[in-house]
Amino acid sequence: MSLSVLLTAAVEDTEWFRAELQQQDVSLLHCPLEQYEALVKGSTISDTLNNLDQFENIVHGSKRNARFFIEKVKELDQLEVAREQLNLALNQQAADYLEQQGIPAIHPQAEGKAINLMEFMLRVRRLGETLYPCGDKTSEDLPGFLQELDIPVQELVLFTLEGPEEKDLQNYQKQLGENGPEVIIFHSRRSVNRILAAFSNLNYEQAHIIAGDQAVSDKLKQQEIEVDAQAKGSWGSILEELISL
Repeated sequence: MSLSVLLTAAVEDTEWFRAELQQQDVSLLHCPLEQYEALVKGSTISDTLNNLDQFENIVHGSKRNARFFIEKVKELDQLEVAREQLNLALNQQAADYLEQQGIPAIHPQAEGKAINLMEFMLRVRRLGETLYPCGDKTSEDLPGFLQELDIPVQELVLFTLEGPEEKDLQNYQKQLGENGPEVIIFHSRRSVNRILAAFSNLNYEQAHIIAGDQAVSDKLKQQEIEVDAQAKGSWGSILEELISL
């Protein structure tokens, strides 16, 4: 019998992870408690994207970031201008998405860490004004790294993170009430609050608990929830912990 696993991260953040799970003996209960929504196009977004030629680099930290960037430049009829800039992608998924949209993208052919892309920018001496499309509730390392090196970077907030619609939440609660998960993945500190609030009736003592990293484990401990396995802060390491069960 396959192992039932509760996953609550956003669809955009879990494409690779969910694809990998299809090769495992796992029954995935994907109940996204996180949904990304584009911000209403304000003056800051319009002014910035209408002047893309002022930037030496456009850096895409994820496929999600790239997707919202592409949506906005298409709205403003700036796709051709974006295509003419140097677009750098943190990982292969972001690079592939940009290529599909007709935008050549360079990424450092490494494991997709911010430090790798920063080192690449230093090697090719792309140290000028940098645009970094992002969300308002996502924590990303690269802008801070660039600022420490005195590389001017503008973080352009294009989307926000919201919870599910009420009807979707009710469907998730009904689904989990009928089929309680054997494994619960707490992928982030934020997920601890969201899961406990949405699914207060789950039996956290009987389920196998996987924490995304040490900070998540610490937060679960504060909630008196025992962690059975702790990953290393990546979806790959969460997958490793799940496979080892």
